[in-house]
Amino acid sequence: MPGALHELVGSVTDRYTVVAEHPRPGDIRPSVWEVNEPGGERWFAKQHAGPKLHRREVDAYQKWTISLGADRAPELVASDAETRAILVTGVPGRSLDTLRLPAEQERKAYEQAGELLARHHAAAADGPMTADLTDDAWGATVAKLLDGAARHVPEYEITLVRALLREVPPRLPQVAAHGDYMPKNWVWDENEQWLRIIDFERAELQAAARRDFSRLRYRILLHRPDLNAAVHQGYGRQLTEDELAACRAYGALDVLDSLSWGIRHHDVGLVDEAHTMLENLRLENRTRAWGGWSS
Repeated sequence: MPGALHELVGSVTDRYTVVAEHPRPGDIRPSVWEVNEPGGERWFAKQHAGPKLHRREVDAYQKWTISLGADRAPELVASDAETRAILVTGVPGRSLDTLRLPAEQERKAYEQAGELLARHHAAAADGPMTADLTDDAWGATVAKLLDGAARHVPEYEITLVRALLREVPPRLPQVAAHGDYMPKNWVWDENEQWLRIIDFERAELQAAARRDFSRLRYRILLHRPDLNAAVHQGYGRQLTEDELAACRAYGALDVLDSLSWGIRHHDVGLVDEAHTMLENLRLENRTRAWGGWSS
């Protein structure tokens, strides 16, 4: 375990045991370290790759996770901005993406995921609207990502993404977004039938469609109508037409970003997720052209 993490844990207790290292995908994400304290406490220590990630996660624990309700997320034990180190409590259960659950239990987990996402978003319900994006500003963002992706993504895939990125996404309210709201960050306790949320280093004010819903929709929900229904039942509503349009645009943007980043940093899982998003965007685009798509 890195020295900075030993120092942070040592600032809380004199006696502890490093139990395990949990590597993260890719070649630049630091590992998460599991630590036990003699009194029975289980903690996780992490050193963020950059100051923005550190600031986001600490801010989320200090301002937003309380909105999830009691025992729905880890608690912040200690942090150090200079070394970008953070220590949080452990939560019972396993990441949902590692479990094969019976259909009824899986739907229950996804319904709770929708409910918790609604609570997280509402933690900054008075957030400002997203800034008006001009055609030029959006075009510059798209051009930069297309240029970066061209070295890694086949031309036939670039063509579809370019078509989906022609229109500027609608202006939407900003919420307290999680930023990486996927089953890998949902911890499910099979005994309690209780979902908890982890990993808030991408949390920030942004439109719900920017990442939270675009990723869920195009990586999972579009080809799982049962889970789509469960998430929106928990969330309390369906997405608006503007939110669906934004999901398409931001989803296409995320495909480019994820493919480029995943290939550069050898994150095979992220590349696979990007291809899943692209295929679902392709299918949705085809169905919408036929006039048969329903949200």
